[in-house]
Amino acid sequence: MSKATVKKLHWRSKVQESFVPLGAGTGSGELGLAVGGGADYGEFPFVTAAPGGGATVGDIILEIGGTPVLGMTLGDVRGVLNSCPHPIRIKTVSPGSSLCKDLRLYLSKCFTPGSMDSQLQQLIRENLYLRAVPCKNHLNTR
Repeated sequence: MSKATVKKLHWRSKVQESFVPLGAGTGSGELGLAVGGGADYGEFPFVTAAPGGGATVGDIILEIGGTPVLGMTLGDVRGVLNSCPHPIRIKTVSPGSSLCKDLRLYLSKCFTPGSMDSQLQQLIRENLYLRAVPCKNHLNTR
């Protein structure tokens, strides 16, 4: 089979689901996972440390406990992480050329309407508008 006929796998087919245990050997009840990135940094949330296993450092976090976290601020992602029952189920994907840590780059791409990527962009935008875009109430003073 030539390179031209090999179809590149979509990032969605590489999603991994795992469970995050409490920190191994810490005895303090802390999670065995640390996160970085977030919409406030223009990035997807990603794993920065996983001493308890169950995740790979550098992977992009798609969901925590069934809640989509793409487009959330780092504080909101940590809030979701800390509010889930243990062990926490997370969905991650390794960054690649089509889905890297740069949130702005992904949102600037054009995808076919209705495609998985287009739907993901919409979900990200909804999370951004709910959590990161300041909202002002304007009173009608007429």
